[in-house]
Amino acid sequence: MSILIRGARLIDPGKQLDQVTDLHIKDHYIEAIGDLTGVNADTEIDAKGMILSPSFIDLHTCLRDLNQIQKGTIASETRAAASAGFTHLCTSPDTQPCSDAGSVINMVKNKAAAAGFCDLLPVAALTKDLKGAQLSNMESLSGAGCIGFSNASYDISNNTVLLRCYEYAATFGLKVFVQAQDQQLGSGQMHAGPTATRMGLDGIPVIAETLAISRHLQFMQHTGVSGHFNQLTSAAGVALIREAKAQGMKVTADVGIAHLCFTDTAVQGYHSQYHVQPPLREESDRKALLVGIVDGTLDAICSAHQPHESAAKCAPFAATASGMATYDMLVPLIQKLVDAGDLTWALAIQALSCNSATIALRKMTSLTLGEEANLTLIDPNYHWTLNSSSQLSHGTNQALANQQLKARVKLTIKAGHISYKV
Repeated sequence: MSILIRGARLIDPGKQLDQVTDLHIKDHYIEAIGDLTGVNADTEIDAKGMILSPSFIDLHTCLRDLNQIQKGTIASETRAAASAGFTHLCTSPDTQPCSDAGSVINMVKNKAAAAGFCDLLPVAALTKDLKGAQLSNMESLSGAGCIGFSNASYDISNNTVLLRCYEYAATFGLKVFVQAQDQQLGSGQMHAGPTATRMGLDGIPVIAETLAISRHLQFMQHTGVSGHFNQLTSAAGVALIREAKAQGMKVTADVGIAHLCFTDTAVQGYHSQYHVQPPLREESDRKALLVGIVDGTLDAICSAHQPHESAAKCAPFAATASGMATYDMLVPLIQKLVDAGDLTWALAIQALSCNSATIALRKMTSLTLGEEANLTLIDPNYHWTLNSSSQLSHGTNQALANQQLKARVKLTIKAGHISYKV
């Protein structure tokens, strides 16, 4: 099996590569890069005007299936992920049943392998059933293929338990993923600001994030555990990570695509599609998150994909399920940021691919001869409408539903095979 992609703009920030040329894939690997006039392949693709990059690695996604098939299946959501350019997914442990046992991890991985769209890199539960009381068997779960441990959105209020978790993880060289939000301060429905006040909704202040970040940073510093922060939302949160890195702490952090693109004003009118946790914040926070990506304080962009059925969003705002299905609209949202001058495609690829791979896989993916071919081909000028016919996620909670969008993944290649094609 060989694939020849002609005339694409190859972008690989890790190699400082940005040029228009050809790329040849043969037997799962990158065979040649350059002017390949005269070379033939089983499949040839005219990619003029398109962007070819290392494939994306998602550091935070919530897959469904198991006992939540009304929201989506592992097959449907990994296919949607492939349509957004992803080949590897770090899955959240808040599955039903909880990902705190090797049997659950194996079940999830086997279902994804059978579907064939993406490889899973499970993040297992830090405590049993995510209840924050008893440590999970991290060493055993690591042996089952888990790349890290998280308590998902459930805060561990007991400092002794949290210390033991971090000590355990540090002893075995395991990575801890943190969604930093204080449980008591984070009990509201949206960002605490003028919009929440006008709408009569309980607000979540920025200190709910910064207090949690500061607390976890101290535990990380004390134990030496390798830590990664998922879904930062605020300027103050970015500042704390920037300061920690300046002090030499080996921490990393990401931001969800929704928080780079939307603010709390989107909730006006009680639009439940924008009910997410952690909440969308103010424009100044959104801009600070973008600066964090540009200056490297924030290492990665994640999808924070969380599909829901229609009924989960059809209730008074405060009673609706939080979360947004993002895979179908991720690339158009990136293109919108590029068109606005907030990002470049090189920066976006650095955050979606190169840095994410280093965090999740402990190695950088690249467009290098002899490397396994995990690639994403994007048409930045493709115009389409996101609707029930074009979306691939089963989640109906699409914030941009029935809107005209620009840019789409045309092809995703996993291990030398086409896993998605328009």
